[in-house]
Amino acid sequence: MTRDARVNEAFAGLTGTLVGPGYDTVEFLHRLTEVCTALSGAAGAGLVVSDGRGELRDVAYSSDRVRRLETVQIAIGEGPCLDCHRTGEQVVERDLARARERWPRFAPQALDLGFRSVRAVPMRLEGNVVGTLNVFDVRTGIEPGQDGPDIVQPLADLAVIALLQRRYGREQTAAEEIGSALADRTAVERAKGVLAEFGGLDMDTAFEALRSHARRSGTVVTEAARDLVEGRLAPAAVLAN
Repeated sequence: MTRDARVNEAFAGLTGTLVGPGYDTVEFLHRLTEVCTALSGAAGAGLVVSDGRGELRDVAYSSDRVRRLETVQIAIGEGPCLDCHRTGEQVVERDLARARERWPRFAPQALDLGFRSVRAVPMRLEGNVVGTLNVFDVRTGIEPGQDGPDIVQPLADLAVIALLQRRYGREQTAAEEIGSALADRTAVERAKGVLAEFGGLDMDTAFEALRSHARRSGTVVTEAARDLVEGRLAPAAVLAN
């Protein structure tokens, strides 16, 4: 399959999910970061959004390694996603080993996690930047659209649509919708922690187990997560094949 065909298939799948039954924001955004990683040829991708207080929060990521780096840059207040969110312009760093002056605390952390280059693009809504989509690679020299038409910015735009999808037919502001997505993400993170501790799993494996259970049971990831953390669902049932 050609790259153009893979891109078309991926976008068709994502948009089909947006208008299909059983839509779940957290699961969709995680899937979007996975698609971004695969189509860009990078090592990982993550989404951060601005909460009701204007603070950045990580909401989805392709791997726990990406989550750790996103958490670090938000905590220290330094890094590509913060620069992108502040300026509204994409940020590209092709060699993080040369970015210690630019980001003296973030760059060493990224290098320690094995990342060598990064790109951040804005998520815009009605002229405002509400978050960023960040792409990380273990290679130097990351280039926008280096393997064909750029797909990262369109995916960032699709992420905004996904965050606001549940507003349809309801009186809810964009800030409230983003807040709901962050609350859902918190429930999923707690559920992953429960499964990781119960089964001796890493966080990526725990999340895949939660997703698999949701598919088997015909529910959505967020609902399964809430059932787990509130005691209506046993960890053993989630981890059963």
